[in-house]
Amino acid sequence: MSTDRVVEIEAGTLAGSARGAVDVWLGVPYAEPPVGRLRFTAPTEVRRWRGVRPAVVVGGAAQQLAAVTAARSSLGTPSEDCLYLNVFAPAVPAPPRPVLVWIHGGAFTSGSGALYDGSDLAASGDVVVVTLNYRLGVLGLVDLGAVTDADIPSNLGLRDQIAALAWVRDNIAAFGGDPARVTVAGESAGSIAVSLLLTAPSARGLFRSAIMQSGSYSLIHGADVRAEVAQRYADELGLGPSDADRLWEVPAERLLAAQHAVRRAVRGTVPAAPWFDGDLVPDSLAAAQAAVRPEVPLLIGHNHDEVTLFQLLPGDIMPTTRAALTTRLRAALPAAHAEAVIAAYPDTLLGTRALGTDLNFAVPTRHFAERHRAAGGPTWCYRFDASVPLIGAAHASELPYLWDWTGPTAAILRGRRTAARRALGRRLKDHWTAFVRDQAPGPDWPAFTLPERPTTVFSPGGDRVETGAAVRHEVWRGSDVMPRD
Repeated sequence: MSTDRVVEIEAGTLAGSARGAVDVWLGVPYAEPPVGRLRFTAPTEVRRWRGVRPAVVVGGAAQQLAAVTAARSSLGTPSEDCLYLNVFAPAVPAPPRPVLVWIHGGAFTSGSGALYDGSDLAASGDVVVVTLNYRLGVLGLVDLGAVTDADIPSNLGLRDQIAALAWVRDNIAAFGGDPARVTVAGESAGSIAVSLLLTAPSARGLFRSAIMQSGSYSLIHGADVRAEVAQRYADELGLGPSDADRLWEVPAERLLAAQHAVRRAVRGTVPAAPWFDGDLVPDSLAAAQAAVRPEVPLLIGHNHDEVTLFQLLPGDIMPTTRAALTTRLRAALPAAHAEAVIAAYPDTLLGTRALGTDLNFAVPTRHFAERHRAAGGPTWCYRFDASVPLIGAAHASELPYLWDWTGPTAAILRGRRTAARRALGRRLKDHWTAFVRDQAPGPDWPAFTLPERPTTVFSPGGDRVETGAAVRHEVWRGSDVMPRD
C-alpha cells in the first residue's frame, strides 16, 4: 500500500486505498463505540490506537430493523458499534480542498453512509467528501430518559452528527480537506438533521454552508408525539421510572422488536425522530423558526411529487390520503384557514398528491428559504421535476442522479438511464460541488430573492427558472403544519 494513502490523524495512523482518481478511507471511527454502558450516552472521543489501522472496509451501519440492502458486507452490517465515517479525496495533491459532509436519510430508522459513494463527486468537483453513520431509531432518537428517569442526553443521533463534524474540523486536513470550508448536506432525515444543526449552538463553527434536500424540522416530533412514542416503548419493554439501569441490559433485538411494535401502533409519524428539547436544539417549532443563521449560505429544495413514495411504502408515517390530510389541517389551523387551504387543492389524485407534497415538504421548504433570505442569508432554491411513470418526481428521486445509484431502487426512482438523464445528473453534481467550493451553485442558477422567489427547476429536458409563488402556496400564509403535534 503506497504511502500517499496513509494518513496520521489525532487517534493514530490510517491506511486507505486507491479508487481510480480518488483515495478512499472507509470505516474510520469518529467516536468510541456506543456499546455496553456507553449505549445511551453522548458520543465520546476515540481512544488512540497503536500501529496502522486499515481503513478499507466500511464500519457497521446503525442498528435497524432490516439490513440496509441485501449487500450487507459492502454497506456495513447493522450493529450498535456504528459511529464510523468514510472519506473520499482526489488523489492529485493540491491546496486544501473544500469539504462536503453528507448525512444520510432513512426516516431516522434506516440507512447508512456507505450507501453514498463519494468518488465521482470528489474527483469531478475537486472536493473532499465525507459520509457518516449515526445512531438511529430507539438507540438514538427516542426520549427513553423521560419514561425511566435514566440520565440519557437528548437527541443522541444529532449529537453523533455534531461529533462527526467536530472530527472533520480536527482531522480533515490530513486528507487534504480545509476545515474552514465545510458544507453539511443531507436528504430527507438528513435534511431535517441539517435544519436542526442550523439551530444548534454547539454546531456553530463546524460548517460554513448547508444543503437541505426534501425535509425540515417541521417533520420531527412535537412534544405530545415525543411523549406518546416514549411511553409506547416503555409499555412494550415493560419499563418504568425505577428501571433506568435495565436500559443498558435489554438486548438490541428486543429494542428493535419494540420499535417495530411502536411503528404499527403510532400512526402518522415515525417510531423515532429528533424532538425540540430546549437543550441541544430549541424547545419548539416557533423557536426553531426564529433561530435563523443568515451567515450560512443555504441551498435548499424539494421534489415535485414527494408524497408518492410514502403512498407506496408500508406503514403510515405521514398523512398522504385526502382524509388524513384534511383531518390534519383542520386540527392544526383555524377553521377558515384550514378550509381555504383544502379548497386550493382539487379533490383528485393529482390534487391530493400536491396537497400531501406541500404539507409535508414543499411549503415548509419554501418558508425555510423565505425566513433565511429575509434575515439576509444567501439562498438558492430548487425543485426537482425529473418524473417517471406513476410516481412522478418522488421523494429521493434526485439521489440516483447525485450519487450514481444503480439497481432496483435507482430504476424505480430514476427510470431508464438515458443520455438526457445522465446529463441531468452531471448538472446536479456540478451545481452541488460548485456550492461546496464557492458557496454559490453557479452563474446560471439565480439566487433566491424576495419577493421574486426565483427557483431553479431541474428536469431531463432542460432546466428553467420559475419566479413568484403558486396561488396554492400563498394560501398557507406562512404556516407550517407538522404531520403530528
